[in-house]
Amino acid sequence: MAQFMLLLRGGGEFPVHSPEEMQKVLEKYLGWADKLRKEGKYRGGDELKDGGRVLSIKNGKAVIDGPYVETKEIVGGYFLIEAKNLDDATEIAKECPHLGYGGSVEIREINPH
Repeated sequence: MAQFMLLLRGGGEFPVHSPEEMQKVLEKYLGWADKLRKEGKYRGGDELKDGGRVLSIKNGKAVIDGPYVETKEIVGGYFLIEAKNLDDATEIAKECPHLGYGGSVEIREINPH
């Protein structure tokens, strides 16, 4: 089995106006993680806090910025899963609740060193 990182991008189209509604959204993500756990495919995952930094080197100097990318590009969370191959990981990702809230899921295989 290979490991894959599912990067949750964009989204945020949550029909949320109350703590109870937000709890229902959270329960969808947690329920999906529990399903993956029971299937032996879940290896980790979490929501990322807002903010952070992008570090690069320009003209030999460190530049600290953003992240100021378009909302649809922001990585808001991740899941680390096990799957047979990229096609299997894609099938698993199709059930991710994030897709139902206007987000996308980037699927990347981990290259062990």
